[in-house]
Amino acid sequence: MSREREYQDFFELVRLGVGQEVSSMPEVADWEAMRDIAGRHGLTSVVLDGIERMPLEKRPDKQYLLQWIGEVMQSEQKYDVQLKSAIEMAVLFQHNNIRTYVLKGVVISECYPKANHRVGGDLDCFLLPVHGDFDAWALGNDLMKANGYTVEDNFYKHSKFLMPNLTVENHQFMTAFRCNKWLRKMEIFLQGMLKEDKGKDRIMESALLRPPVMVSALFIVEHAYTHFLNEGLNWRHVLDWQMFCERHREEIGWGAFETLLDEFGLRKFYDSYERLGRYLLGVLDYGELTMRDVRMLEDVWADFDVVENDKNLRGKLSLAVKMLPARWKYRYFSEMSMLHAMWIYVWGYLFVKNPKL
Repeated sequence: MSREREYQDFFELVRLGVGQEVSSMPEVADWEAMRDIAGRHGLTSVVLDGIERMPLEKRPDKQYLLQWIGEVMQSEQKYDVQLKSAIEMAVLFQHNNIRTYVLKGVVISECYPKANHRVGGDLDCFLLPVHGDFDAWALGNDLMKANGYTVEDNFYKHSKFLMPNLTVENHQFMTAFRCNKWLRKMEIFLQGMLKEDKGKDRIMESALLRPPVMVSALFIVEHAYTHFLNEGLNWRHVLDWQMFCERHREEIGWGAFETLLDEFGLRKFYDSYERLGRYLLGVLDYGELTMRDVRMLEDVWADFDVVENDKNLRGKLSLAVKMLPARWKYRYFSEMSMLHAMWIYVWGYLFVKNPKL
């Protein structure tokens, strides 16, 4: 079977998995290859949901399907355990006059037909006082240390809590805005909106809070943009935005959102990112994609290059070198050149250790 046919079958299974109808059922010849594609793109559980909507005669062999189901069940258990740990952490913070906002994570997962079928990783959070004016980020770090957890706080953007079942990124800043005028404006805007929030939108009636929809929308796009430039996107990143929009379409102020994309330098990236999502879900045909869309599409299908985010000088230099093959991304999708981006990484590390807004 051709690679193009495999990709099309994958798209159709994803569409089935998120509850869409398809004109015809996929005819998968190599289920091992399909499982590999689904795994590389973080959509193993979603694709299984698609398989469950197929006629019995088109599904994989029973023994193979049971192995797939077992893998998904393990993923479900991990999701549930991580969510429980996150809620317990948020309760600790709530008892100490701290609000815990979830960035991405569960806020996106709940937009999927089955929340625990969106594969996640670390929990990203942002802490604010319930009452008063104090450094909730620093107090959160101290509380976790006092409760016996390892806390890494040697990076300006976020600290890291190493819990038994969950790694938490406690954000002091939501973007890597150091030396970046566009992200600096975005950081000021995001924190301003979050500080104006009343902290009433609870996740599952727990101590975990949803940010305002505009904050989540911009954060999701900026996070995908950063992934695209530094490592690359996978299809789960693309699908996340489509699922979030499907859930919150009526709540997003689209006029303001479009204006902010331009103001924060995200327009070139967003246009192709959003169009690829519609292509994934069958709203757009391949022939309707622009040249830039196709360049991004080819990169999504390429092997995912995970970058170790070392905080030392050697790590920054290594990351800068890894940017060289991706210089075309800056030319087509960024408001800055690759050389400017490299300068930011190195200059920021050497001379702006603790940036301030």
